[in-house]
Amino acid sequence: MGSTVKANNIDIWYEEFGDKTNQTVLLIMGANANCMQWGQEFIDALIAKDFHVVRFDNRDVGKSTWFGKEPVINKILKFLPSFILKTLVNSIFGLAVDDKGKFKFSENTKVQYNLSDMAQDAVSLMNELQIKKAHIIGASMGGMITQLIALDHSDKVLSITPIMTSPGIQNDSLSGPTNGLLEAMKKSFVLNLKGKLEDGVVEIYRQLTGSRFPFNEADFREKLIPVMAHGSNPFAQHGAAVGASADRTNRLGEIKVPTLIIHGTEDAILPIDHGMALADGIEGSERLIMDGVGHEIPEQLLPEIIEAIVKNINRAAQ
Repeated sequence: MGSTVKANNIDIWYEEFGDKTNQTVLLIMGANANCMQWGQEFIDALIAKDFHVVRFDNRDVGKSTWFGKEPVINKILKFLPSFILKTLVNSIFGLAVDDKGKFKFSENTKVQYNLSDMAQDAVSLMNELQIKKAHIIGASMGGMITQLIALDHSDKVLSITPIMTSPGIQNDSLSGPTNGLLEAMKKSFVLNLKGKLEDGVVEIYRQLTGSRFPFNEADFREKLIPVMAHGSNPFAQHGAAVGASADRTNRLGEIKVPTLIIHGTEDAILPIDHGMALADGIEGSERLIMDGVGHEIPEQLLPEIIEAIVKNINRAAQ
């Protein structure tokens, strides 16, 4: 059973597994996803390797403090006929995406919080739990937060494993999301307006899944039940936080802890060049490139993934 603690002036829900006297692995999940997305199999595999594991809900999702609320305009849009709604959504996305298919973001945009605030959340949680240092594993946006912890709170870090993430989506040299994903995001937006949150998530993850392990909708929906029950905020401001946070590419050389980059070759939202740029920028980093894998952590590759993570962790002890 999890608990809630006051940290960095917000409520953060967390859960601990394994022997607290062992070294800690802190898991940080990605945008609009609560910590239940870290599967029990992943956690159990780390416990079996004698680690103390902590997962927690980022702000704005799950059982931690929420900031994002449904915009007033949404309450009007949901009553429009579907054909008009789809036209409006296409127009909205047309304004949000540039001619290269990349989302337009500005560090000057006013936001309620950014990734540095979220990194401070994680560090504050560690302080509350009296964890001096940890091995940080972050997925997607969580991998971006992981980089910031290593850069700005290096005294708290033993090693890092950024999974399917990026040094900065503002980097013009890196690829944008696929057209298929952009279309799925439009469909998901409409489904969310209609109150069909689960269907909206399914549309997104169908596109995020690579060809090596084809998307199994029935299996995915089954696993989605506890995730949705834990607390899903479709209006979380995570995307805005990512967009308002500075590109980290030029700072990657400051990261000196053992680093493992994990990325799939068919990632639809953060294509493989994002992972390669991250690996190239961090001196001495290792990389695990998963052929045919999308923006996902396939259960079928869990033994290989855990082996690589533990190998990287062990480098911190040398």
